[in-house]
Amino acid sequence: MAVGRRTEAIFILGSEVIQPRGLLGQAKDSIDSSVMELKQILEILAEAENYPVLFHCTSGKDRTGLIAFMLLLILDIPLDVISADYLASEGELIAEKEAKIQELSTIGLVHEYLDWIGFGEALRSKIKINLLEDTEAKS
Repeated sequence: MAVGRRTEAIFILGSEVIQPRGLLGQAKDSIDSSVMELKQILEILAEAENYPVLFHCTSGKDRTGLIAFMLLLILDIPLDVISADYLASEGELIAEKEAKIQELSTIGLVHEYLDWIGFGEALRSKIKINLLEDTEAKS
């Protein structure tokens, strides 16, 4: 049992794994390793009876940010608007913003990736209805 080595372990993980891969590498890792979890949250968001919905994590910039990014792209929000939203909540990351937005938007994340994980156009349309349509019109 490793006791008292937490700080050392965090340093090694940060310097040897996370730093060389950067935030983009972490985003790719999340996409690759969290297929079922991403599909599950999107399926929850596709069903109107699940609303209102709150999704969050400790920092809100990795998995939560990835889900928010995916939702905005599913809703056909332009990248410049997504970028402005990103900067509003993470201003200190301005230096890597362009690279992160560009990378995430070009790795097959949107429609091809969603199709690949089994979250097709019909489910994406349900999210659009749930998040874009007037709630009174749905009643």
